[in-house]
Amino acid sequence: MPHEKKAHSKLIRVAQILRLFMEKEKILSSWLAQEFRTTPRTIQRDLSLLKEAGFPLHEIQKGIYQLNKDLIKNLEVFDDTELALMVALKNVVSQLGTTFQKAADGVLERLYQSVTSMPVFVKIDEAIPLDSSFLNRMVKAIREKRQMSFYYTKKNDSHAVVLEPYRVVYFEGFWYLIGNEPSTGILKRYALDKIKDIRLLKSGFKSIPNDLDAVLQKSANIWFAEEMNMEIIVQIDSEVSHYFKRRRMYPSQEIKEERKDGSLVISFKVGHYEAIRDILKSWIPNIIILSPANVRESLLNDTKEWIRKQEKGITSRVPLF
Repeated sequence: MPHEKKAHSKLIRVAQILRLFMEKEKILSSWLAQEFRTTPRTIQRDLSLLKEAGFPLHEIQKGIYQLNKDLIKNLEVFDDTELALMVALKNVVSQLGTTFQKAADGVLERLYQSVTSMPVFVKIDEAIPLDSSFLNRMVKAIREKRQMSFYYTKKNDSHAVVLEPYRVVYFEGFWYLIGNEPSTGILKRYALDKIKDIRLLKSGFKSIPNDLDAVLQKSANIWFAEEMNMEIIVQIDSEVSHYFKRRRMYPSQEIKEERKDGSLVISFKVGHYEAIRDILKSWIPNIIILSPANVRESLLNDTKEWIRKQEKGITSRVPLF
């Protein structure tokens, strides 16, 4: 048992040395001895073990070693025990000849592929680039609960803003700053790419609303609201109703009625019409707004305007040839 424990400790140490070589450009053997609280002779034996196992480790100067990372796979995906097992396996097969070495390399390659390759692909929208120093100032203001001032540009207008910053959030490829406007007490949102000249003020504020994160969690986009006081009732055609059964198109979606023809009557509770406007538009022509009337009218006007622009574009189009 003591012998097994000693062998285990040695392999784990060698695995940790290998990991250090993956992280650093070059390493002094004397530094390794200090790091692992062992003798230089023991470290030399560990380095020899790595070389004998086939790892491309070279002494580039006296006592200075370097691992050729181009010749091996990224080993950071494995933990220390797995790395130790790899070292032991490669060391054993190195003594059994070329045939076994190739077979072992094939096993390790398949192991690497099984760890690094995922049969699941998730597409995440690419966010607008964000300057780290710019973000750090906002985070500092939020953590220290300090008011901040900046200029906000919207279309051709730029105006000064004083804000109690609460959160930096990401929705649909865009970053936003959310906070309270002290002069009005209104919770507002600002697109980060339109913010300029940030300054942290001496004035502070007491606290960030306790329920803010819960509100954000339930939101589908930046048009969130603390109170979902608007209910929109829609009819979904039977051709697409199965999509609404399979998943919620909006967090507050609720199926009110399943009709015999396969259509659905669905309720959405929102804080603003803007919060669900684009979702409703995306299901035209398979959707009918039952209530409220002003939402139906707004969506109808948007659709008419889109049709008008399309017809204008067709009639004014210049022939390509």
